[in-house]
Amino acid sequence: MTSTPPTPGPKLLEERSLGGILIHFLAIPTGVVGAGILYLLATDEFTKRNARNALDWHLTVLLITAITFGSVLTYAELTGQGITDVSILPSSVSTVAGIVTSALLMLWFAVTAWTFAVGLIAMVKAIFGTAWRYPFSLALVERFGSHINLSDRWPLVILGYIVLSPLLIWAVFFASANDAIVILSAFGLLGLILGLTPLTGIAMYRHGKEHWLQDADQQSHVFAHVGLPILVAAIGYVVSWSFTQSVSPQGDAMYVFLAAFWISSIVYLIRWWTTSSE
Repeated sequence: MTSTPPTPGPKLLEERSLGGILIHFLAIPTGVVGAGILYLLATDEFTKRNARNALDWHLTVLLITAITFGSVLTYAELTGQGITDVSILPSSVSTVAGIVTSALLMLWFAVTAWTFAVGLIAMVKAIFGTAWRYPFSLALVERFGSHINLSDRWPLVILGYIVLSPLLIWAVFFASANDAIVILSAFGLLGLILGLTPLTGIAMYRHGKEHWLQDADQQSHVFAHVGLPILVAAIGYVVSWSFTQSVSPQGDAMYVFLAAFWISSIVYLIRWWTTSSE
């Protein structure tokens, strides 16, 4: 019986990447957003595999979170403890639903604590050159990732941001004062900030690098589409903090960034469209 000789140290170092090691630690506080961003940006195979494993786990956690808190909100509404203040569940059903909801909450707390443990274990495994798959994670990216090819659809992602962004902002400021609408608008704004905006930045970078900005100097211009909105937001924060009576300069800066990034997205598509049509 022969054994496989261990990988020599120098060769092992070549097979690893800093991103593949750190993604597990960074994904603990950033969740799906952090793991997803690195997964979409990664070109190194070791980084890609580690980001995929982290993303699969955090998507699993997100699914459990959605089921748990969706159940909590539904239970509260049906038992008269929510917005409607009307109880429609019989007491026997309400008791069973309460037990199920409590069990889901305990599961969510356990999964949250487990995230810290498996994230650190995966990081240590990556240091030694192994892309470790998190126990109990659903193979969502591994199973469905190959069927989702965004390579030729990045402009559609940017266009989607351009269309959806003002609608979500409008919903926050001008939609009905109904409590349910306010909650949905808040979740929509959160999704815009944490999900769609980073994805649009990735779309600009990947699309520009892979399709129409072949020159290195031109590719550097893509960073301006994100960097300039950040600079404008910083100026907006200083102005809000120094010259206005705003109670939330940070919030003002965020809205300034979203407005500037929206304009930047439009400029990017116009640049691409006019260049590709020449």
